[in-house]
Amino acid sequence: MGALAVPKLSVEEYLAVDRASEFKSEYHDGELFPIANVSWQHGLLAVNMGSCLRLALKGTPCRAAASPVRVRVSPTKFVYPDLLVVCGSPAFTDEQSDTITNPKVIVEILSPSTLDYDYGTKFVQYRELPSFEEYVLVSQAAYRIEVFRRAPDGRWVLSTYAGLDAVFPIEALNISVPLAEVYSAVL
Repeated sequence: MGALAVPKLSVEEYLAVDRASEFKSEYHDGELFPIANVSWQHGLLAVNMGSCLRLALKGTPCRAAASPVRVRVSPTKFVYPDLLVVCGSPAFTDEQSDTITNPKVIVEILSPSTLDYDYGTKFVQYRELPSFEEYVLVSQAAYRIEVFRRAPDGRWVLSTYAGLDAVFPIEALNISVPLAEVYSAVL
């Protein structure tokens, strides 16, 4: 005897459930995937990185936002990045203004439980977005930030920045961020 099939939710059903829920979920082709709780360290890194982005983007047409801003990566896939940057006006999917389709830069804080997902499936999904140019991955285990950049020929090129003396550029935004600021009071 086989297992019973789990009914899949439509996009509309997912959005209604997720908007009403205290605990957010990502959505992939009809299935919900609850977002894991984050650690204190994860939260500190997200706040530090968000503060760095906010200060560096002051006076530009770009703005940083933190989760729970949802990103629609395809008509049937919705994810939550830790931070994202939109330049110009955000392209919302509807009047709720909680789901966008045009992030330029996405930042993920690497948690032990999501490391493979952030490097793998999630990154593949983000790459489908025409506006997406840089992917910033912030390690919780070491003073290390990795940045994937979309090259003019469409390839993604990885650069790694390590140590508290390092400064990493976010070329799509024409800014640089010191690792010492990102990791201030964290490790």
